Amino acid sequence: MTAKAPGYKSVVTTMPIYYGWVVWFVAIVGTAASSPGQSFSVSLFMDYFIADFGLDRTTVSSLYGLGTFIASFGLTWLGRRLDLAGNRRTGVAIGFLFSLVLCLCSVINGPVMLLVAFIGIRGLGQGALCLVSSTAVANWFRSRRGRMMAYLALAYALFQGLYVNGLRALLDSLDWRAAFVVLGVAVSALVVPLFGFLMRDSPEEYGLLPDNQKAKRDAEAEDHPGAADVHEENWTLREAMRAPVLWLYMFARMLPSAWGTGLILHQVSIFAQLDHSAQVATETFALLSIFAAASALLAGYLIDRFQPSIVVVLAMLGLAGACLLAMIMRDTALLILYALASGLGLGIGYVFDGAVWTNMFGRRFQGEIRGFVFTAGIIGSAIGPALFGLSFDYAGGYGPALALGALLAMVVMALALVTSQPKRR
Repeated sequence: MTAKAPGYKSVVTTMPIYYGWVVWFVAIVGTAASSPGQSFSVSLFMDYFIADFGLDRTTVSSLYGLGTFIASFGLTWLGRRLDLAGNRRTGVAIGFLFSLVLCLCSVINGPVMLLVAFIGIRGLGQGALCLVSSTAVANWFRSRRGRMMAYLALAYALFQGLYVNGLRALLDSLDWRAAFVVLGVAVSALVVPLFGFLMRDSPEEYGLLPDNQKAKRDAEAEDHPGAADVHEENWTLREAMRAPVLWLYMFARMLPSAWGTGLILHQVSIFAQLDHSAQVATETFALLSIFAAASALLAGYLIDRFQPSIVVVLAMLGLAGACLLAMIMRDTALLILYALASGLGLGIGYVFDGAVWTNMFGRRFQGEIRGFVFTAGIIGSAIGPALFGLSFDYAGGYGPALALGALLAMVVMALALVTSQPKRR
């Protein structure tokens, strides 16, 4: 993080508000623009893929899972490049590539191209664009990192409800191929100019510290670049991998990715088995988004004040409850409880990923570390849909997959209560 020359003037230092808020706004747009690569978006295209390509649900789910799995392996490499090149240049490149892939989805003609499309939209949308956006916020805030991630998750959760209904209306009025083109153009128009003109990599470049503190330019800082971070411990990925808590928390994030993705991707089918229409599924997801927003605010407060294990326990309670309720939610009250439990897991998850890893291991190598742990989450989201598809095709329903998810969540919850925080050797 190299500072600009003394006396350097820029929009960052002359703006009347702390520029971190501008970065936060750009991160909101970047996160929202990842939506076409998220499971709740792909779920609305599932039936079109099945009908147009003559595939069954298990095959499409497996292609989706395989594409997600393959895409995950590039995230550690991407994180390393992000640490070197910065969020601004990386965000512009990813925004352009993601919009191009979305437009090319309009020419999918079979399972092979469908797999390639899944690799592209999952790797660039769910993976890369979210990683670039959230690490940018983590660079500009420290003591308020949890709350800023909560506000980011709140904005995104509220956007999800609008987006799902808007995409459904778009698919009702346009062919699904044309809908992909519309999404691609929208991503390009939003992400590329905003990241290019407004994103900045770090406050240290402009004589600031996170949370709007003035950087101290003493002799130590002159001799040791990055000495402004003297109160922050920066772990390398190799060092972080020696901490048992890294692996536990990675698994704790993998589970909601796996079962949450399964629940969302197959939500129309799950609701149909319980005699609910697709409209009820969409309305429940909109309610879920509201609960996710409230949960994100709660998670931001807890992360800034308590050990991460408390947040992990709440997330696992939400996942276990969602899995159990998804087997029995036949009346309105249970649908609301399901939306509450699912929203708890979703809202906590994004805030956790954006704040906890950086709080534990520092900012300097956060791109590489978060790329590594993000891989686990994406692998989870690859496994989940396939498990749900197998459960449906071979057990006649989703019960076995849901019961397994609830059991694993309870095991992780118990382990989180007895695992200590990392200590650097």
